Amino acid sequence: PDIVMLSLFTSLSVCLFFSGGPPDVGKMLGGEEKEDDPDAAKKEEERQEALRQQEEERKAKYAKMEAEREMMRQGIRDKVG
Repeated sequence: PDIVMLSLFTSLSVCLFFSGGPPDVGKMLGGEEKEDDPDAAKKEEERQEALRQQEEERKAKYAKMEAEREMMRQGIRDKVG
């Protein structure tokens, strides 16, 4: 079993070496130029807006949680103090 796996690994390594790697290596390394997307600016703007909205929702959620904690703390202070 070990010799079979080693043989497969070696064969794959040789193929990748002589072929220059998997087909997407150039894209992963930034070698190929991207095709211009006519709606790219609009898509990026929508993506940024979605990120802003998610950040606002996250901040509101944690502000609400902190307010609830502070109410609990105050209740404890009132009981103890």
